[in-house]
Amino acid sequence: MNSQDLLQVIFTGVTNGSIYGAIGIGFVVIHRITGVINFAMGDLALVGAFAAVVLAKLVPLWLAVPLGILVAAAASMVVYTLAVRPLRKKALLVQVIATLGVAIGVRSLLQIIFGSGAYQLAPFTAGPAINVGGATIARQALWVVALTVVIVILLTVFFEKSMLGRAVTACAVNPFAAGVVGINVALMAALSFGLAGAAAGTVAIAQTPLSVITVLGGLALSLKGFVAAILGGLDRIGLTVVGGVILGLIEAATTIFAGSLYTTLAGLTLLLALLIFRPAGLTRLRVSTRV
Repeated sequence: MNSQDLLQVIFTGVTNGSIYGAIGIGFVVIHRITGVINFAMGDLALVGAFAAVVLAKLVPLWLAVPLGILVAAAASMVVYTLAVRPLRKKALLVQVIATLGVAIGVRSLLQIIFGSGAYQLAPFTAGPAINVGGATIARQALWVVALTVVIVILLTVFFEKSMLGRAVTACAVNPFAAGVVGINVALMAALSFGLAGAAAGTVAIAQTPLSVITVLGGLALSLKGFVAAILGGLDRIGLTVVGGVILGLIEAATTIFAGSLYTTLAGLTLLLALLIFRPAGLTRLRVSTRV
């Protein structure tokens, strides 16, 4: 591998890894509070992306993007209210299966509305790709990475510094005690779904100018986001992004050396290896409390 190929692997890997990391953050936020693995995460992120595509035809892009993020957050909260909360007294596996059903339902609904076509947003910043040492990185890729970093910072500050964030964390640690002191546990769980949807939707929208989106793309986003979340121990927001970047780098290197046909295989192989040999990811998995 020459220096140009190495730089291209890094640029592509960090960009794609940031996307996977942000989707993984959605898994982590929900799991930390409710114990649920939400396999509809990728499809809900695409709801925000498709909403932004539609809204961009009606309003300026700078307004369509935040509105799309709000749509993703709202859709995620609706999923909790209609599909997860009614099953809160059921086994955790039942709740997880419910999210798989939601993923299929969301995908089918998007198929009805948008068909099988490919959609794309205009770049946030116009201009040619940036050339560094013979390798190129799109200006939009910088937006993806920057927004992922902002998401990590905002969520970390929210959970550790704000009163509302501490209330959400209290529900994760001991929902019964949180309810006794007056915290609305169900509302905090719904909020965690909303935050997850906003985080995943933000980066799904940001990557739409980089590559076209289709209604079938949610499955791949969910699987790769789940790999990132597993690497983060389903617990650490920052490590989840690190896990996403690791997966992105592996995929980018695989594409250069073996071809794009093996890219998805590399990700699935990493997921299988993690589940078998390192289910706690890059850190020791803490015991989570279900809501």
